[in-house]
Amino acid sequence: MSRLSRYLSRVAAYLISLLLAAVWTVGALASFTYPLADLGRPHVGDAIIAVAGAMALPPEYVLSFAQLLAGLKFMVGAFLLVALIGVAVTKIRCGFCDDAMLDVALFIAALASIVAAAPGLMHGGELLLSAIGELLLCVFASSLAIYGRGYLIGEERPRPVRPAFGYARAN
Repeated sequence: MSRLSRYLSRVAAYLISLLLAAVWTVGALASFTYPLADLGRPHVGDAIIAVAGAMALPPEYVLSFAQLLAGLKFMVGAFLLVALIGVAVTKIRCGFCDDAMLDVALFIAALASIVAAAPGLMHGGELLLSAIGELLLCVFASSLAIYGRGYLIGEERPRPVRPAFGYARAN
């Protein structure tokens, strides 16, 4: 039962990560469909303008900054998707895989969710709830992936392996 629960927890972590990739990618594509790239959204545009003012950006670069932020959203979603594809390819080719790239992608998604929560902190409401939801999904996926690996359980730690330095010892 333990092996099955670990397998199912890893599959659940991958599915949650796929959901996060879809959320970030669709959010970025929705930002690109607006003519002003999120500057026209009620509270998000105010936050982007406030950040651009704090960075002392000239007014003609505020739209480029908003497009940069939308591109970063797309990059977070793409990175999550590439990490999932990398896990699947490694599993098919080698029969086993570690989740290091997935862990990094989830960490980047969590950091991006924290940064994206700034308009929600300023104005509250639905913006804050979506950022908290994304953070919870990152935590759930990461904890399920850790449980699926089983490294935190004492009796099943991987055995330490001495690295080979390219020469044989004479024993």
